[in-house]
Amino acid sequence: MKKIFFSNGTHYQKLYFDEEYYKNNNVTDNSLHIKGAGMDVTTISWSDGGFDKAPDDKGIKLGTFRSYTMFVSGNEAIIEDLTIENTAGDGRIRGQAIALYADASKVTCRRVHLKGHQDTLFMSPLPLTEREKGGFIGPRENSPRLMTTQYYEDCIIEGDVDFIFGGANAVFKNCTIVSLYRAPLIDKNTISKEKAADYTDVPVQGFVCAPCTPEDEPGIRFIDCRFITDRCPDSSVYLARPWREKGAASFENCSFGSHIHPDLFAGWKDIYDLEKTARFKNL
Repeated sequence: MKKIFFSNGTHYQKLYFDEEYYKNNNVTDNSLHIKGAGMDVTTISWSDGGFDKAPDDKGIKLGTFRSYTMFVSGNEAIIEDLTIENTAGDGRIRGQAIALYADASKVTCRRVHLKGHQDTLFMSPLPLTEREKGGFIGPRENSPRLMTTQYYEDCIIEGDVDFIFGGANAVFKNCTIVSLYRAPLIDKNTISKEKAADYTDVPVQGFVCAPCTPEDEPGIRFIDCRFITDRCPDSSVYLARPWREKGAASFENCSFGSHIHPDLFAGWKDIYDLEKTARFKNL
């Protein structure tokens, strides 16, 4: 297993750990252990947004799956004691912006703070088909859709729209899930935490997770997690909406702030019409 240590401070890097990386570094087991000096003192930071132009693609947008700060693949990836952030900001202005693209067969994150806005954490696999042409441009667009097993413990994950998403079988244990406030876009240049906002302009602040779980797989499980907000109004955030049919997410012994809508779950296109195939549970 290749071990990488990041010291104190902010490291402005876009990191890509794939099969070529393992080959070039003689890592025969295609496994990686990334460790920082502490969640509060070590940060990996980048600022790509999905609406940004890709410099090597003649002006084509980066899209969701090339916007990541860190991409990890291979057999196993362990990440501990650091922050990974995508500072692109509001997704309505910069597009989707992934902090961690978790693609290894087995992923373990402990004491990791993931910071972003829209699409903070993506957990492979992708759905089988895209809804829009070019929607999956990125590291795995033409790869087989292989299941991954992922575990997150004592982590903090923050964002606003679909900020935990993907097709993995993933467990979140004792994590803090933070829904961020989205200011009304009356003027895109004046979004500010200090500026007063008219909440009626954005009655739905966001959605925590968007699973695309394959049939007969358990999907995403939150166990003993806390769902809090920086300042989203009451009943303005939904726990989950299904990115694809049969999307699965369960919430076990979790605590929810008043920002979580009493209906808990929403539909994809019409938030008030939950697809019958969605597998969502609050236990």
